[in-house]
Amino acid sequence: MKKVIQIFIIMAVAIMATACGAQPNLPDAKTKEKIQKAESGNTLDSIKKQGVITIAMDDTFPPMEYRNDKNELVGFDVDLAKAITKELGVKAEFKPTAWDGILPGLDAKQYDVIMTSMNITDERKQKVDFVEYLKLGQVVAVKAGNPLSIQSKEDLSGKVVGVQIGSTSETAAKQIKGVKELKTYNAYTDVFNDLGLGRLQGVIVAEAVGRYYKATKPEAFDVVGSSFQKLPIGIAVRKGDDKLEEALTKAVQTVKDNGTYAKISQKWFGKDLSKE
Repeated sequence: MKKVIQIFIIMAVAIMATACGAQPNLPDAKTKEKIQKAESGNTLDSIKKQGVITIAMDDTFPPMEYRNDKNELVGFDVDLAKAITKELGVKAEFKPTAWDGILPGLDAKQYDVIMTSMNITDERKQKVDFVEYLKLGQVVAVKAGNPLSIQSKEDLSGKVVGVQIGSTSETAAKQIKGVKELKTYNAYTDVFNDLGLGRLQGVIVAEAVGRYYKATKPEAFDVVGSSFQKLPIGIAVRKGDDKLEEALTKAVQTVKDNGTYAKISQKWFGKDLSKE
C-alpha cells in the first residue's frame, strides 16, 4: 500500500510540474554532439573485434560498382574498398542498397560506411562526414550517332533528360535552362535503357559511368562534349565516428603511396587517378 501511495505522489508532482510550465532538462547542441560521439565512437573497435566492416553500395553504377554476367559485385569502388579495408586489417562485407535510401540506412546503423561514388556536397556534409578518395565530373550521354546533334549540356534545352534520383547529376540537370522534362530513376541501368529505347533524348551522368557505357556499348551510346562540375567523391561515415574516419583516411593514403590505388585505377579507367 505504501508503494502505491508513493507512486501516486510521484505522479501528482510530475503533473503539477507540467501544469506549472516546468520543462525537462533537454541537452543543448554541444551535449547532443558529445552523446552522439559517445554512441558512435566504438564503431572502429567493433569492426576490429568482428574482423568485418559492412559497406553500403548501389550496385547499378558501372564501372564503379555493378553486377557482372555471373552476378558478382565488381567495379573500381569494390576493388578499392577491399584494398582499403585490408589496410584496416579487416574484411569488406558489401550491402547492396538502393540509392534513395542509402543515407538514412547509414544513420540507422544498417552498415558501417557508404562507399559508392558519392559526391561530397555541402548538403551531405550536414548529415555525414567524408573521407575523400576520388574526383569525377558530369557528362552528357546520348544515343549512338547523336541523331539530335547534341554537343553540350546547353543543347539539352527543350529535350527530355534522364538522371539518377538524388544524385549530383540530378542537381546539375536542374541547372540547365529550358529542359522540357527531367525524368528521375533509381538506377542508371534504367536510365540508359530508356535512352536506348528513345524515351530520353539525353542523360546527365557521372563521367566514369557515361564513358563506361560508351566503351562497352558503342553501338548504342555516346558521350558528347567535355566533363563539367567536377566534384570530390568520398566514403561516408556517421557523424561522431572520428576514429573510423581517421583510420580510413590513413588507409586511403597508404594505398595511394604503395601503388595499389594506381593499379586499380589503371584496370578500370586506363589511367592513374590517384594524384588527381
